[in-house]
Amino acid sequence: MKGIGGLAALSMSGATIAEAEDVLNDSVPSDPHTLDTYRSIVDAIVPRTPQLESELGPEHVPGGLDVELEKFLVWDFNHFQEIRAEMVTEKGLLDGPSDAEMPLEMFESVLDLTNLGGLFGPDSPLDAVLNLADLDLLDLDLGLDDDALEEALTFGPVERYDISFADDVASSSGPAAFELLVETANETTHQVVQNYPYAPAFTLVFDIVAAEFIARGENEDAIKRDRSKFPAGGTFVQLSPEDRLRCLWTIVDGGAIDRLDDLLSPLVPDVGILKYVVMAVNGLHGFGYYTEWSGLGETKTNNPTERSLSTPAGEVQSRQQSGYPGPADGYAANWRHAVDGGFADPDVEELNLPSNLEGDDVIEGIGGGT
Repeated sequence: MKGIGGLAALSMSGATIAEAEDVLNDSVPSDPHTLDTYRSIVDAIVPRTPQLESELGPEHVPGGLDVELEKFLVWDFNHFQEIRAEMVTEKGLLDGPSDAEMPLEMFESVLDLTNLGGLFGPDSPLDAVLNLADLDLLDLDLGLDDDALEEALTFGPVERYDISFADDVASSSGPAAFELLVETANETTHQVVQNYPYAPAFTLVFDIVAAEFIARGENEDAIKRDRSKFPAGGTFVQLSPEDRLRCLWTIVDGGAIDRLDDLLSPLVPDVGILKYVVMAVNGLHGFGYYTEWSGLGETKTNNPTERSLSTPAGEVQSRQQSGYPGPADGYAANWRHAVDGGFADPDVEELNLPSNLEGDDVIEGIGGGT
């Protein structure tokens, strides 16, 4: 994160003052719609499991929200891709962009939901998306009830989403900075970030995919329109935890991004990456929850070289679950012992170690450790 251009205030329809203050004090400067959408995914994949306390102990109770795993996802997606100015060109040049250059409009987008139903505003969130995509509903052939899609789609409190280059990339070089504004009814979240802010863009995509998921009747559980648990979310958080995962899977194996390509293209630079995003969402939960993330305290969202443990190594929640005390002699060679039927660790005195052992050397016979 390069910096924050300004953070005026936040507003969330239906959210309490305490919840809004929590977001204002959050160490990951992000709009509430983005945070609550990822919170709903974290809660679906790694929920709290109080039922395990009597069987396995209290360290197995905390879920992903207890260790702020949503910040891990937001940070990773917002550091996913650096865009260099010299690789961007203005669309409309006589010769067109070269194969190595990308048109500027790939990275700039304005979703305007202000004045819904007004004289000069869109009639609905779907209408706003169609305006952004320069499409008419008749241009689409989604094979579903259009009214059902229109009724299902909401981006919660978001009224305007605006992403653009912060500088004149046509006359500069090096990493490009982006300006991101997310407006609600009365306030604006404004950030200037160095890498492309994929995290908030993906959450808008998830709302659209969820609306199609509901319009097709693929949800197995009833939707909850009150959004009481994730008040700043949109359509996606209205799904049950299980349906959220089923919905995400339609991106990978349900043809959702093929059917919705025209609607989603203006929101993300490359719709094709969405399948990998869903796979990454699943993998990042494992990377975040089962590493030392929960013990990094206020340094969680710093750059990796600036992070430090604020919790004693052996007391990090994930390490308590696994019995790992933190870096300690023997554990580098001991990891395979977690596999049933693994081999016994030989006594050190029985090893015939070479005198010039180096970091990448593999000692045969002790499970690949060095």
